[in-house]
Amino acid sequence: MYKIARFFGNPGVRTDIKQQAPIPCDRRQDDSKKGLEEIISKEIETDSESSLNSVLGQVHVEQSGDIITSIGFTGLRKGKMDKALDKLVEYAGSVFTFVLMWIIMIIWVIMGIVSSASSNWQVVMQDGQSIQCYIWDTLLMRQQLMSAHEHVCVCAELKSRLTIFKKLMYSIASSSEKTDSDIEETLYDDIPEVTADLQNKTWYDRLSSNIAHVIGSWYFIVIYWAGICVWIGCGALYLDANNDPPYTGETTGSNPKKTRFGNMWQMYINTATAVLMFFCTIFLQNLRARHDRFVAKFIREIFEIDLKIDVLLRDEANDYFTESDVVCIKRQKRNRADFLIDWYGDVVGTGIGVLLAIAVLTAWIAVGHLMDYSDNWWLIIGTYTGLVGFFDGFVIRQNYFRIVNHEQENYSSVLSEEYELYSILGIQCPKNLSEIPVQADKSVTYRVSVFINKICSSKWSVLASLLIIIGLISVASGMHWSQTGQLLANTPTMIIEGFFLLILLQAHNWADIERRAEISLLHSRKTFMLTYLEKKFKRKAIDINLN
Repeated sequence: MYKIARFFGNPGVRTDIKQQAPIPCDRRQDDSKKGLEEIISKEIETDSESSLNSVLGQVHVEQSGDIITSIGFTGLRKGKMDKALDKLVEYAGSVFTFVLMWIIMIIWVIMGIVSSASSNWQVVMQDGQSIQCYIWDTLLMRQQLMSAHEHVCVCAELKSRLTIFKKLMYSIASSSEKTDSDIEETLYDDIPEVTADLQNKTWYDRLSSNIAHVIGSWYFIVIYWAGICVWIGCGALYLDANNDPPYTGETTGSNPKKTRFGNMWQMYINTATAVLMFFCTIFLQNLRARHDRFVAKFIREIFEIDLKIDVLLRDEANDYFTESDVVCIKRQKRNRADFLIDWYGDVVGTGIGVLLAIAVLTAWIAVGHLMDYSDNWWLIIGTYTGLVGFFDGFVIRQNYFRIVNHEQENYSSVLSEEYELYSILGIQCPKNLSEIPVQADKSVTYRVSVFINKICSSKWSVLASLLIIIGLISVASGMHWSQTGQLLANTPTMIIEGFFLLILLQAHNWADIERRAEISLLHSRKTFMLTYLEKKFKRKAIDINLN
């Protein structure tokens, strides 16, 4: 049974992360990297989940910013499909994709002017956005899963390196008669700066940051729901000059049929939310890509500093053979609901989800001629991707909430280990290097946003979304999946999914700022420690290149 699950990528499986920092040696660097490549290219032969937990992993940060781990988040190596998806994640946040999406939007607007905003014109946007959002959900889910796994591996590597630092420092302290009085006066003069700001190098970066800040704010969320209320009011109360309900686009014989809450009325809000989600997903993907590059740059430099410290301590202790300890970070505790959510998330974020999407699209195209390519046929794919995307939004948000908490626990444990080094050396860690320099917002809007984020991130919200989908499917089935029935299934899901994207963007803004500050803070502490040891031992650390 396990071999079948392994064939499909071990969805839902999470393993303990075991890392051991290698002994730094310039003469062995080429060999160590070769060894990592061999580990990555060699398939992990396992017959059970318990044996996966015994595998010792390795992590490497390339100059390009890519973090390579020898073991994936489900305990398997990356296949060709995984690498292809990683490339798609990279392209999704690129300027090319942004420009392409704008071109598509401009073409759609021109088509709308030519067709006088016909129903087919609106359906094209709704279907296109639903498919695009469906694909972007796969990429966002994968990005989250891979990023979370990489950070756990990084923390395990850092903690393993800290174990050898302690051993060497104890060895040096027991045999050294040196005092630190000569460096105490200048130790805190030049403390490294901590930053959490993304580098807005291009017009696209600046545009993305500004727009993400606006649409990820509480005020924009209020405006969003105010727009929804206005739309509902128009459907219920608005009358034309003859005191008749507005024209809905439907006809009965030669006369227009005028009904409240008609199909065209629903299409208006579907189109509006489709445009909003269209851009939200693009900017969210860009922010994630830039955030990952920012973090990877600092992690690479942190690894280089750690190697310099390691070499410096080994030279002083004359110890080139003592190994660091194997550090194991236990997999996050999960209940049955968490496991099922992770299982679904893994399916979405791996090749299984891609193959399933291709199969659905193929089947939809195949039945087009049987349905005479009618409005109902156009709506089918939008309804399917809309309902699936609706559920994906809840899963992504709940998954992200647990990921952020797990990352915070791991980085906090790294900080605790570092404090022991300062205690061994008999110095104090500067206060501004021990606290994240991000002031929490105490405003009412912030507290309300945190409360809403917490509610939307619970497993109960995932269950509620599933019940809503079942209810909408039942309603649409009772209406024989007519145009009105499909619109009824589409409209509430698109409204809620649009809201969820705003919440997700807001949560990413907060969590990413804090994570960048924490990584920058870690980098500054490492730099501070290296500067202190160089002064203490009166020697310059050798330059080390991870490549």
